[in-house]
Amino acid sequence: MRSVINELKQYRTFFHNELHYDILPYWMKYGVEKNGHRFYGAVDLDGNPVLTANKTSVLNARILWTFSAAAMLEGNVEYAAIADRAYKVVTEDFEDKEYGGYYMELSSVNKVANDIKHTYAQAFVLYALCKYYEFRSLESVMYKIREFFGLLEAKAKDPDHAGYRESFTRDWNIYGENRMADNNEPRSMNTHLHVLEAYAALYRVWKDPAVELRLTELMILFPGKIIRDEGHFGIFFDESFNEVESSKGICSFGHDIEGSWLLWEAAEILGNENILKRMRPVAVKMVDNIERVAVDKDGGLFLESTRFGSHVKTNKHWWQQAETMVGFMNAFEITKDAKYWNTVKLSWKFIDTFLIDHERGEWYTKLNRLGVPFLVEPPDDPSPYYRNDWKIDPWKCPYHNGRSMMEMMKRIDRMLKS
Repeated sequence: MRSVINELKQYRTFFHNELHYDILPYWMKYGVEKNGHRFYGAVDLDGNPVLTANKTSVLNARILWTFSAAAMLEGNVEYAAIADRAYKVVTEDFEDKEYGGYYMELSSVNKVANDIKHTYAQAFVLYALCKYYEFRSLESVMYKIREFFGLLEAKAKDPDHAGYRESFTRDWNIYGENRMADNNEPRSMNTHLHVLEAYAALYRVWKDPAVELRLTELMILFPGKIIRDEGHFGIFFDESFNEVESSKGICSFGHDIEGSWLLWEAAEILGNENILKRMRPVAVKMVDNIERVAVDKDGGLFLESTRFGSHVKTNKHWWQQAETMVGFMNAFEITKDAKYWNTVKLSWKFIDTFLIDHERGEWYTKLNRLGVPFLVEPPDDPSPYYRNDWKIDPWKCPYHNGRSMMEMMKRIDRMLKS
């Protein structure tokens, strides 16, 4: 036990230093507009802004969440200034003052470039606003949060089926193209995972019965419909949450490991003993499945598998590695089984050795199985949502790796106290 305690203290220092001397300074140095009060939409590998890149509500919400959370750690005034800046950008530039909600994209000169309202993006804004409220606790922020929750419930909640509808036009009419689904299926795991994440954050700061009800419904929906019997997430569903045939052979390892701890966190925030009792074995089972089929011998997490698990895509993307550490740390806390801590250490070794760009800062986007980063963007890139040759883009954000470091520090502190 003494050796584990010493390791926890040692690794806390690793995570602290990575957060405060690499990730956050990188974003303050390269992500903030040099001439203006906003954030760049993209930055290349050498820290040069891509001035033609669009800006997204998802990226800016994730910046808001990350720096709000970081500002609460040590009262850092520089982090607080970035959080305040991000709140202003999200609520002044991205908020649709006429129809409510938040635009998907602005152009590089801050004109509306995509006014689609996707529930996934709206959830991230709510998630970020709740964290900013935790930091600032302003009644004006809480008012905005409450109004936004009411809007989402009125527009995105499906009144006839479980869960939430995916995409809307600017004025909240159903939009047929669902960018979170391969074939525009009407329900996706990914959207509902992040609605759950947002509603858990909301219930943390606002113990409203309506929020409690919706969070409870989501906590029942996941083990009842979204999590397969073997412990992996289903991906795409019809309106009644029957998984569609094209989805059944796919395992998204990053979402599985992220979901294992987000579901447990939401259960703890909700505080329902029956749901906690139900979710504990589910969370551990999800982690055990990932350990068995998705963690490489060097600690890196594979991207996904297709054709019912028989074809594994062995690339290793930045966000999945960040979530791997938190998922296994959560299992270690729940079970006290040191095997999960050993995987945390192996995962960190992979990240520190291969994923962190120790020369230019931050993390590479994608690595091959051997840990070699992809640095050129090919025309047939199988992961088009984020680019190999950019360090910052609409999806490459400080939220996954920054949150991972903060979660690891918090959890280690909690274990050391106990």
